[in-house]
Amino acid sequence: MYNFYKILIFVLLLFSNASYAYDSAKGKLVAEGICSICHGINGIASSAGNSALVPNLIAQNKLYLIEKLNSYKNGKIEHHQMSLIAQMLSDDDIKNVAEWYSSIEIDIITEIEPLDY
Repeated sequence: MYNFYKILIFVLLLFSNASYAYDSAKGKLVAEGICSICHGINGIASSAGNSALVPNLIAQNKLYLIEKLNSYKNGKIEHHQMSLIAQMLSDDDIKNVAEWYSSIEIDIITEIEPLDY
């Protein structure tokens, strides 16, 4: 009987994470409809990220994006456009958009030669 409970707990823990999964496909749809105008569908801002007002979101940390969007939504951070946009988003929209932008992978290519010590 003890083994049965161990297995049951293991299975419950295994599948409990499914409810916390965010949907990057839904996030991409929201990004296409709302975010892409300024931040680009692939997270590269129309201002090329050279503006503090419109940053690149490509490969940004998911928890950071969730925190920032929630801060705009609840008025902790005020911005004339982002505050209004964030208030239009549901909590699931915020998590899904964060999942989408954080899931985009980038390669960093540099022409700088490593130093030989």
